[in-house]
Amino acid sequence: MYRFALALILSAPALASADSCSVSGIAYDVHGKPVRGVVRLIDVQTQQSAFSVTDANAGFSFSAALPGDGPYRLDLISEPNRVTGSRIPTRSIVGMSDSFGCRGALAHQDVRAQVE
Repeated sequence: MYRFALALILSAPALASADSCSVSGIAYDVHGKPVRGVVRLIDVQTQQSAFSVTDANAGFSFSAALPGDGPYRLDLISEPNRVTGSRIPTRSIVGMSDSFGCRGALAHQDVRAQVE
């Protein structure tokens, strides 16, 4: 009984990752230059999301971040700004990708800022 339970627990991550989507890409500013920042991967139907910080080359990746085949969307998030009279830094969505799907594979999708 214990061996069966242990085998089931150990195989659960493999089963979960079989239907998950891994996404990578590059973040660009409005002029097409690579930009560093935060990228959010969001499942359009379930509203589940995952976040990634771009590297020195503005690249980002989500390794088996969300289950299912989408549709997904990428959001480029602004640097934190302080609203007058508030001590809480806020962020805004400055760019979005088109919706895309992926199932059990690696998808390449870039995201570009739509405002400066």
